[in-house]
Amino acid sequence: MSSADRIHALRGMRDVFSAGFARQRQVHAALENLLRAHAYVPIDLPVVENTELFLRKSGEDIAARLYEFNFKGRRIALRPEVTASVLRAYVEHLQDEPLPLRIQYSGPVFRYEKPQQNRLRQFTLCGAELLGAAGPLADAEVIHLACRGLESLQISHTKLIIGHTGILEGFLSALGLRNQLQSFLLRNMENVRKRGMSFVIEALGELFPDLGVSADGLADQHTSGDGKSQRLIAILREMNEDEARGAIAGLLNSLNIRIDASRADDEVVDRLLRKIREDDQAPKLRHALDYMRRLSTLVGEPEAVMEGARQLLDDFEVDRRALDGLENTLEALALYGELQAEIELDLGLSRGLHYYTGLIFEVRYAVEGGEALQLCGGGRYDNLVSVLGGNEAVPALGFAWGVERIASVLSDAESESLNRPQVVVVPIAEDDLQVAIDVARRLRERGLVVELSIDQRNLRRSLRHADRKDVAVVAIIGENEREQARVVLRDMRLRRDLQIGLADLESAVEGILNGDETLEF
Repeated sequence: MSSADRIHALRGMRDVFSAGFARQRQVHAALENLLRAHAYVPIDLPVVENTELFLRKSGEDIAARLYEFNFKGRRIALRPEVTASVLRAYVEHLQDEPLPLRIQYSGPVFRYEKPQQNRLRQFTLCGAELLGAAGPLADAEVIHLACRGLESLQISHTKLIIGHTGILEGFLSALGLRNQLQSFLLRNMENVRKRGMSFVIEALGELFPDLGVSADGLADQHTSGDGKSQRLIAILREMNEDEARGAIAGLLNSLNIRIDASRADDEVVDRLLRKIREDDQAPKLRHALDYMRRLSTLVGEPEAVMEGARQLLDDFEVDRRALDGLENTLEALALYGELQAEIELDLGLSRGLHYYTGLIFEVRYAVEGGEALQLCGGGRYDNLVSVLGGNEAVPALGFAWGVERIASVLSDAESESLNRPQVVVVPIAEDDLQVAIDVARRLRERGLVVELSIDQRNLRRSLRHADRKDVAVVAIIGENEREQARVVLRDMRLRRDLQIGLADLESAVEGILNGDETLEF
């Protein structure tokens, strides 16, 4: 068969072989054990969900990368993340459980995006969700777990970056911008820094041409008319949507104004109302962009950033509750002791999922000569249970580690050693096989990685094979050893043999592996 006829793995997917698989299992084991020790209970969830689950609150960024398909009249998607699935399971099955509820998970997720180094279309997340816990102690527990997991794998050179969506969202809500504009600005907070304010303003002009946005910025808008009409417009602006729509429709009817038959009455009323509303959005938007520009500069050492943030909130007369909550979280985090990760505050941080409602954070790994690699991230999403149909609002937060990314920063030598046999058991003849099987079983029960030689090599070839695999100990069983209930242990590093009784097997092998100098060869 020619290479053109072969079936290849899909782009962005990959096969994982010996050393890589051992590295990922090492990551899984360390992270899962850490979460278990902190009382996080594992659950397993479907890989396929209803598409609507991920459209409710995840945002356009995730929606554009869904692996979605129609199956027998239903819209179905491969999960792009796991938090929404965990909360769907909570709403469906766990609402009667006592809170707080600690959950851990691990499994593949799928996002259709451009494949590149450390960015795949299928990758593995291992994460934790803490449901029913509000306040700084809960925030600190989750951040501590995220950092401690990396420390348990001896991963250093990391930076913990902490932000808070409420510092921007609270300001925008109080400002009176309409929901679409608020959502746009929240999505583009990081673009203010990464791509510049001109990029954000250009995107605004494309999406909201009625605002008079151009490459030069935001034009001033003034509604034409005399003072009386301006007072009428001001009154309409103060009304809620239904009140204003009813007032406009009533005014048109009372004046016996005929509407073009080609347009529905509601369409004309909606256009008039939208025009009235739009005329006051531009100055508010200009104010919001100025706030975002200054907010994007607040990144760095926590104490200095907090001082700058207090000044910013005072200048714009913004409530300090979100900032105070962040400060309390940092104080609670300090109770866990010093982290190995460097801590940085970034008040312009904005993660891709739009269900976050407060604390957000990431842990990044410094790559020599390249962009820092994000190893985990998470935050608080207190509204998500309600959005997914829960009986009542439940405070919640969580995070996930990227297993493949973490595995990629572990040393190859360390990972290969996990997959390499520590002991090879060699039966000299077929009659020695039963004893060899028993020896291998006993050593495996002690947690050792043991390979049983079953290919009938002679002893010299078996030793050469063990040497090539960098095996530490070879256990040799021949006729004499079988009859005397003994075994010959060869220390492959020091090239010397030790004859022992089978009763002393485990302690002798572990002594060689640990470099015990009291053993008599």
